[in-house]
Amino acid sequence: MSDNVTHDVTLGSAYRFFVPLILMTELNMISKSVINAALARSPDQNVTLAAFHVAFTLYFAVSSSTEVCSLITLSYLKTKHALSRLLRYMTVIVAVPWLLAQFLAFSQLGDWAFGGLFGASDAVVVQAKSAIFLLSLSAPILLTRSICFGLILMHQRTIFITYATFIRLASLAVSLVVLPRFLDGASIGAAALVTCMALETVVAFIFARPLYRELPQGGGDGGEAPPSFRQQWRFSWPLMLNTSSEMGVITAISIFLGMLANPDLALAAFNIIYGLVSLLMSPMRNLLQTAQTLVRTLADRRPMFVFALHLVGFFGALGLLLFYSPLEGIILADVMGLRPELENYCSPALKLAFLMSAAWAYSALYRGLLAGVRDTTMLAASGLSRIAVAVLVCAFGLILDGVNGAMIGLIGWMAGYGAETALLALRLKRIDRGDVLSTE
Repeated sequence: MSDNVTHDVTLGSAYRFFVPLILMTELNMISKSVINAALARSPDQNVTLAAFHVAFTLYFAVSSSTEVCSLITLSYLKTKHALSRLLRYMTVIVAVPWLLAQFLAFSQLGDWAFGGLFGASDAVVVQAKSAIFLLSLSAPILLTRSICFGLILMHQRTIFITYATFIRLASLAVSLVVLPRFLDGASIGAAALVTCMALETVVAFIFARPLYRELPQGGGDGGEAPPSFRQQWRFSWPLMLNTSSEMGVITAISIFLGMLANPDLALAAFNIIYGLVSLLMSPMRNLLQTAQTLVRTLADRRPMFVFALHLVGFFGALGLLLFYSPLEGIILADVMGLRPELENYCSPALKLAFLMSAAWAYSALYRGLLAGVRDTTMLAASGLSRIAVAVLVCAFGLILDGVNGAMIGLIGWMAGYGAETALLALRLKRIDRGDVLSTE
C-alpha cells in the first residue's frame, strides 16, 4: 500500500472510502433489476425470469470464489514482481468454474441441475442452459476486474470504481435494446450482463494501470517477497468458501423452492425478491473491503462499528419507506412490470426487507476485520453455517401448508447471515484475547 495512505480511521475517512462503493454496488444491483424488468416483459414472464434466475444463481454460486481475487490483491500485491504469481494462482481459481459451466451448458448435467435439482420445467431448463454458457464467457473478465478493483481499493480511489460502474449501467441499457434482435428469453439477460461487465472492466483497467505503475519493482529490492502458491491458498481457500456461500445460500434456497407446488412461480418471485433486496441492501457487503483496508489497530474498530450502525439505520429506514407505502406497488407493477399473481406473491416478503440491513452489515464487517488480520480459517466454517441455517429454515417451510416461497427464501437468507455474524464475533474475541492484530 502506498505510504501516503493514513491508518487512522475516523467516521469521515470511513464515509469517504465507503460512499463511492455504495454507488458502485447500487449500480451493479440496478443492473440485475434492470435485466429482470426487461425479461419480465417477455411473452412467458415466469419461464424467462425463472430460467435467468437459476442460471445466474448456479453460475455465480460456483464462480463467486473469483471475488477473492480482489482480496488477494489487497493483501499481497505489494510489488510489480508479485503480479505474475498472483495471476497464475487466480487463473486456476477462474478455470474451474468455467469448465463446470461448460458441462452444465452442453451435457445432461445441466438437465439434472436445472430440471432435477431446481425442479424447473423443461422450458426453463432449455433457456437456463443457453444462459449459463453465455454467463461463463465472463470468466476472464471477472479475473481482470478483480485485480483492477483491488488496486483501486488499495490506493483508496474508490470513486474510480463508481465511474466504471456508470459505464456498466449505460452499456447494459444499450445491450438490452440491441440484443433482442439476435437472442431471446433468458439469453438476452445473460449476454447483456457479460457485455456490460466487459466494458466496466475496460474502464477499471484504464484507472488501475497508473496505480500499478506506482508500485515498487520488487524481486530483490528488499521489499515484501511475492507470495507462494501455498501462501495464497492458505489465505484464500476459507474466503473462497465464504464468498461461494453468498450465492450458495441462494442456490440452496432455490432448490427448496423448486419442491413447491408451483416451482416456476416461486423461483420467479424469489428472483425478483433477491434482485430488489440486493439492490437496496447490498452496499453492506462493502464493509468487508472497508474494514480490511482501513482497520489496522484496536482503536480503529470503534469508529468502524459506529459507521456500520449508521448504515444499518439508514438502509433499514429506506426499506421501511419503500415497502410499507404505496411505493411498493409502483416498484412491482410499474417499474418491474409484474402481473398481479407475481406481484401479490412477492409483496409479503418485501415487508421484511428492512431487517436485511443489520444481517448483511455485521456479517460483512466481521469478515473484513478477520481478513484484515489474515485470520480467515473461520470464514470457511461461517460460510458453510450460512448455507446450513438457510437449508434448515427452508426445510421447515416445506412442511407448512400454503407457504409463500419468497417469504421462506428471504427468512432463510437473513438467518444465514445472522448465524455467520455470531460465529465470526466469537472468533474475533478469541483473537483479541491473544492480542493478534495486523501491524502492517
